[in-house]
Amino acid sequence: MAGRKGARLLSSASVLAWPLTLVVAAGLGLLLYVATTSLPYLIASPAGDAHLGALNDCLSRKLAGATRLGWAVAPDASRAAVFGPRVVAVCGEDGGHSRLEFPGATAVAFDGERKLWVAAGGHLLRERDGLLQQVGDITPPEELVGHAGGVIALDAAGLLVSVAPDGKVLGQAQVPGAGGRLSVGPGGVLAAVEWGGGVLVYEARTLTLVRAEAPCAVEFLWWLDTPEQVLLGCGATQDSPMPSAIRFDVRTGARQEAPERTRAPARRLSGRALYVQGCDGFPCTASPP
Repeated sequence: MAGRKGARLLSSASVLAWPLTLVVAAGLGLLLYVATTSLPYLIASPAGDAHLGALNDCLSRKLAGATRLGWAVAPDASRAAVFGPRVVAVCGEDGGHSRLEFPGATAVAFDGERKLWVAAGGHLLRERDGLLQQVGDITPPEELVGHAGGVIALDAAGLLVSVAPDGKVLGQAQVPGAGGRLSVGPGGVLAAVEWGGGVLVYEARTLTLVRAEAPCAVEFLWWLDTPEQVLLGCGATQDSPMPSAIRFDVRTGARQEAPERTRAPARRLSGRALYVQGCDGFPCTASPP
């Protein structure tokens, strides 16, 4: 394939300079991450979901009882995919569906064109004409998230790589350590990694650093409808003994307190004001934060 050599994803990058306060918060942030992702969810049946029920019903039939390892939803919620050890199932609102026999998948995502990407066996593949075609090689990612012009992969060593549909590497960045959580905001323009109790924000396409800050002991980040605005769930610290929440502008650093209430971790779709979270191995609608 043309550009195969250029599609090889590099395995090293320079470590970003990191604010002292964020490094000090790293240990606390890891504990908060474990606690947050272990919270129980009260979720209805996947097939009965108000927005994704029809897609989940289709996916469950395509998987036919197979083990479910992960899922992804297109930016506008028009398509969804679930993968298992040997198969990837894809369903769309237009009635289109497929069951792709593909062993070894470790992550899936949809890009801004609603095309499915799959990471498997050290390779990165993109959907074309109903098939998965290899566009490059990749270190197995911990997370794979679509953006407006491709996908971003985050591996276990904290390396971020942005990849175009033709396999071209658009940008790379290095998170200071492992264990980050990756997400992309409205429009697929900005990306964030929650790490060590703080947040690193990048231009999604090029992975140019926009901001690296720990405005509080960050437990979870929710993208809001304005592309630069996020809501941060903040854990208790010595200086602030009660959990809190702040609205944070990732470009300017401006912040303001937000009402504290129970909020379940969920991800906003980049093309639609809809929050989703996992339920029984399928994607389900979540309440806005």
